[in-house]
Amino acid sequence: MVSKEILTLQFGHYANFVGTHWWNIQESSFQYDSAAPSEIDHNVLFREGITPAGQVTFTPRLLLVDLKNSLKTLPIQGDLYEELPDPSQLFMKWEGHKIELQEAPRESKNAFQTDINNASALPTVATKKYNLEQDVQVWSDFLYSRFHPRTVNVIKQYQHCNAETPFDSYSLGAALWKSEVFEDRFSDDIRRYVEECDHFQGFHILTDCTNGFAGLSSACLEHIRDEYDRKSVLVLPTIPAHFPDNDFQTAHEQVYSLMNDSTRVINLLLSFNTYREFSSMFVPLCTSEAGWRQPGLPRQFHHTQYNHKLPYHSSAFLAAALDTISLKYRLESSTFSLSDLCADLTANDRKAAAGSLCMPFSLNADADLIDCLDQWEGPLYKSITPRCSIGTERVMQHLMLRGVPETRLKKPPNKAGKQKAMAAYNCKSVKDMLELFLACSTYATASHVSTISEAMSTKNPFPDLFDDRIGVHGNVSAIPRLEHTRVESVPILAGLHSGSEIGQMFESLHTEAKKLKIARFNQFTLEADEYEDALNSVMTLRENYEDSFLV
Repeated sequence: MVSKEILTLQFGHYANFVGTHWWNIQESSFQYDSAAPSEIDHNVLFREGITPAGQVTFTPRLLLVDLKNSLKTLPIQGDLYEELPDPSQLFMKWEGHKIELQEAPRESKNAFQTDINNASALPTVATKKYNLEQDVQVWSDFLYSRFHPRTVNVIKQYQHCNAETPFDSYSLGAALWKSEVFEDRFSDDIRRYVEECDHFQGFHILTDCTNGFAGLSSACLEHIRDEYDRKSVLVLPTIPAHFPDNDFQTAHEQVYSLMNDSTRVINLLLSFNTYREFSSMFVPLCTSEAGWRQPGLPRQFHHTQYNHKLPYHSSAFLAAALDTISLKYRLESSTFSLSDLCADLTANDRKAAAGSLCMPFSLNADADLIDCLDQWEGPLYKSITPRCSIGTERVMQHLMLRGVPETRLKKPPNKAGKQKAMAAYNCKSVKDMLELFLACSTYATASHVSTISEAMSTKNPFPDLFDDRIGVHGNVSAIPRLEHTRVESVPILAGLHSGSEIGQMFESLHTEAKKLKIARFNQFTLEADEYEDALNSVMTLRENYEDSFLV
């Protein structure tokens, strides 16, 4: 099977949290046993290379962007290649008549980063107890993957977490793209990656959409559409589950927070309008329910316990969903492509889809899938798209179930008992049984299901999100898991959906954005009529999701 390569672009700090988990998950699923090859084609998102010393490397096909001071101990050039000292990190030491240049000391690495660079400690990393909830301050603190030297790009004009010069508006990001660093060098790096591919199929753009990266990713998207018009582009705008400025203590901080809330709404409106025009499809993602002015209440997932204020936690759910649903076009056996997925979900000028997740997929340790589905109460999955539920009528949807092998489908005839009386007992595969369940629980809905037997790895540095009812291999157990024992893998169901509920999402964003007067926000170089055009475009998109559409 020919690999159809995809280039991933990541813009912004929270998007890089999601991306870091995503690359870590993929690396943890690499199979080195030729007798048990993986079902996943890792060449779709990874590239093979070679160092100057002749060492073969396998690194993400990735370009990422973040602000200054967001990398901590990660060198901009990565650490696969011999690194030359960065002149900006040198300082002068005065000793009598001599001036000596020395490299400035870097921050010390946390225990996890120290161990993955220590050959003797590496075998214990997957199961060792770390304190990453306290140690992780930026995404590179839990990065396991190693990057190509061209991968990391730092915006030096703005600093991470600097309130004096915030990179907070769409206009700042759009203007930044026109600088030499991006319009020339970054676009050249895109071209180099594309030219390395034999069967390039398109792009993933994983991006923050509530700050300046909304404008930067939008400008990059316009460039991609100009240069690679026939390639598919899936945009994945991410919204954190919590904004620290919402934890205000004083009246001044409250005013500051309210202004930030309004700025985020404008960024969302402008970026969604651009994604609507230039992407093949976009899927807004957030683990909280509201997502516009403030993220709102965190969504609850079965058998999980997480701190929604930690980006390290909330981003793990989004990464698990992306890794799972993208398997639709990353399997060794698949003839399905990214363009097929986008085409299925964007008929009738619909440009957005909603994401869903069920992690872990709650299968009892001693049960079969037929019993699990028969006893299931409520929806199979939770929406991970803000202000959007997943409908059960007139929906086009693609779902991927991983980690439920065919051996868990049903009991053999001589032991089936009550299972024999169920219509689902005639199903011959996990795929057929899940499609039958969805056909019985939805109306006028087209459900395209794919499955693989491999569960998703949840070993370090994936956070320990699961309650003690989840066993080591991700199934629900009546016996609590032993304390300090990690869940090593879990079955997951994830999906993308196109239905009338997405129209309600756009209507709610329009309602929030229409309340604002763009002239009051000096950081946006936008005329009132341009803002009004963006409002009208989002409402036009909302009308494409009217319930009169039939699958």
